[in-house]
Amino acid sequence: MTTTGPEFQHRVQGWIGTAMMIVASIFAVLIFCDRTGVTVFDMPRIWHTSRGIHLLLCGALFLTAAVLLKSPTPDPLSEREGRPLFRSCRMLTRRECRLCDEALQTLLQYQHALPTIEVVDIDDDPQLVRQFGASIPVIEIDGRVRFRGRVDWRLLQRMIDAAELRSSLQDSDPDIEPRIEPAPLQRQTEL
Repeated sequence: MTTTGPEFQHRVQGWIGTAMMIVASIFAVLIFCDRTGVTVFDMPRIWHTSRGIHLLLCGALFLTAAVLLKSPTPDPLSEREGRPLFRSCRMLTRRECRLCDEALQTLLQYQHALPTIEVVDIDDDPQLVRQFGASIPVIEIDGRVRFRGRVDWRLLQRMIDAAELRSSLQDSDPDIEPRIEPAPLQRQTEL
């Protein structure tokens, strides 16, 4: 574990925030006991002479702890320096296709993880019309068809999460070889 970097600083900030929250909670219990007349143990003289600032000090402790604990987490996107997680993204579409418009909007929401989306109108290519005409839109990511008809954002998010995990593992240990997916099996037919 390194003692520098944003992840370590974030952890230290969390530890300090947690400790301040515990101290503020104990302080709040002591204030409550003092105000209701419950004597847990004898408090020092300064406690009784400074009653006016107890609530202010306790509130400041809670607020500071909340700010420390609410701090933003390290952004995995900044660690990737804007590199997309995939090599290619191609969307096969047709003119006047409502599902295609919806699919493109969904893909654009995940643009931070995707490369430039190549939009291909299959109406100009008869072979693509025969191959994909009834299942448009078709989304290919890294050369593999991932979605047909509709883009399920949950599945897309799971793909992105898995790719981020693989990317972070490769960044942390350069000796890890990237997983190469096997080519899909093709059925042979006898002539």
